[in-house]
Amino acid sequence: LLALLHQIRASRGEAAEKPKRFLATGFFLLALQFALPTLYFGVGFFFHKDLQWAGFEPLSHALMACALLVVVTAYLEARRQVVIRPAPWALGGVAMVVGLVVVDLFLWSSRFVSGEHPHSVGMLVADVLALLGVGLGIWAVLQGEWEGRRASLVALASLGLAFFLHGGSILATGRTEILIWNAQQQMLSVSLFAFAWAVGQHSRNLLDRVFVRLNLTFIILASLIMLITAGMEKYQYLRLAEERSMNLAEFLRGHIVYYQAKGENLQNIFRHPEVLKRVVVEFGTLPELREVDVYWNGQRARFRYTRDWEIRQEMLSLVAAASPYSDAEMSNRFQMIRLPVESGTDPNNRIELLGTMDYINAYIGKYIILIYLLFTLMVGLATGIIGMIVTDADRRLRRQYAELEETQEQLAQAAKLASIGELAGGVAHEINTPVTSILSLASHLAAGKNPAKLTTGQRKSLQVIAQQAERVSKIVGNLLRLSRQSHLELTRVDVAELLETAVTLVQHRLSEGKVRLQREIEADLPPVLGDAGRLTEVFVNLLNNAIDAMPGGGTLLIRARASVEPTGGVRVEVADTGCGIPAEHLPRIFDPFFTTKEPGRGTGLGLSISHGIVKDHGGQIWAESRPGLGTKLAVALPREVS
Repeated sequence: LLALLHQIRASRGEAAEKPKRFLATGFFLLALQFALPTLYFGVGFFFHKDLQWAGFEPLSHALMACALLVVVTAYLEARRQVVIRPAPWALGGVAMVVGLVVVDLFLWSSRFVSGEHPHSVGMLVADVLALLGVGLGIWAVLQGEWEGRRASLVALASLGLAFFLHGGSILATGRTEILIWNAQQQMLSVSLFAFAWAVGQHSRNLLDRVFVRLNLTFIILASLIMLITAGMEKYQYLRLAEERSMNLAEFLRGHIVYYQAKGENLQNIFRHPEVLKRVVVEFGTLPELREVDVYWNGQRARFRYTRDWEIRQEMLSLVAAASPYSDAEMSNRFQMIRLPVESGTDPNNRIELLGTMDYINAYIGKYIILIYLLFTLMVGLATGIIGMIVTDADRRLRRQYAELEETQEQLAQAAKLASIGELAGGVAHEINTPVTSILSLASHLAAGKNPAKLTTGQRKSLQVIAQQAERVSKIVGNLLRLSRQSHLELTRVDVAELLETAVTLVQHRLSEGKVRLQREIEADLPPVLGDAGRLTEVFVNLLNNAIDAMPGGGTLLIRARASVEPTGGVRVEVADTGCGIPAEHLPRIFDPFFTTKEPGRGTGLGLSISHGIVKDHGGQIWAESRPGLGTKLAVALPREVS
């Protein structure tokens, strides 16, 4: 139930949340079903008060049947392609079971199918409904595919077998009924183990899986510890009871032999005050002692505790010595000690002390509960510590997985850039020759020596052809630079000078676009090792993009300062107050041919080429943007290039 609640909390809004809610409701009903007998029998165990309520069995059984119907509804909801609607079916079945319980409690409370078995007609009908639900649940599980499918099948089959045994136990009697009841409880345990395993397997959360496995292991270990402890305690206590009862048996044997030698019979022997007093005192000293029997020459003297906690003395003949106890009470008795009165005489002349297992079971039970509570406390602390470790490990794994995904995306992007570069290089070489010819011929004709032969419209058309051919030539040049692994001519360069050169190259656009330039360049910037021409190209591209983003004017900020990175170097930022870049476009701005500009105003190669140049210098380039507030491009250049 805890694992399910944790999964529901983690999967809010998902499609699988509804089936998990049905599962959680079903297991909550099962928890109530376990709480009811715990309270019912716990009162008798701890406070020695037997609760006699005829409605206990019907109510407990109804809770289990309702829990099964709700759990089956969860599997039907997960299946989706069903003929009937699962939720109304479950509510109808639950309402029917509740109605049967009400009838059992208030109308048929005395009309049980058999007086020896706590079965009513309503409970049998609930068994039939539960078996029908098990069949539907198994069908739904077989039709689906998910983690924990086999465990779910085992859980449903075990639970169905438990209901079948419950209904079939009405035909059993005596020891067979006890065996069937034990088999039913075992099937319930197997079912709950399998359900818990299925819930843990279905979860993608590492904490859920570890939590379920840890607690299942704890339950198995605790059960084994309780069985071993109970067996050892019972054995030791029986040995101790035998040793403690030896004194009383020896006392009685000595007095019987002594007074028999004086000619007294068994009845007169037990009339002596010292004998009678010793027997009564030993009943208080040995709390498990319930009966003292002395057999001598065809007579039997018996001292026993009655149900009213009185000690009663009886003198019986062996023929008329009928037991005052029922079969159930006799099955709960054990022989503390058996001694012959005198060796060499009739072996039937003996002394027997009988005890009851009730006291021993209560003693061992409280001892086991104390051990179990301490064990539960320690396991709870261990679960908390392991949970924190697993949660931290799970968080690290998720973070590493996210980093791996990011690295994979970067590798895919690099592979894409490489393939585009190869393609661009091949295409550019093929295009460059005809474009050069077109540009040369158009320029020659437009500036020919016989301009009279051309009309004004023809001359303008040739000029347009030349302009567009020149534009194509620039694009081809960019493609060649993108695809070509050119050798860097590295020298010590002053980044401040490169920025001033770049500003000079775009100065005419600043004045035309009414863009105000703002410089924040630190003095004495450290020199970096780089290719001056290629870096100037990067800064020009960044400045042009910033100016293009402010068609109506704005502020262009150029900031340069020494880098705080351990590798040293310089960090340059180019920020504008333009329209900004949408968040969904920001990861793609360095892709070749990707542009947010209007058609005809950009090729989508400027930032891609700049990205390649910066990477060649061992630096980094990234963008920050807020739509409507502007964009900032940052370039970090190390002091040395590896």
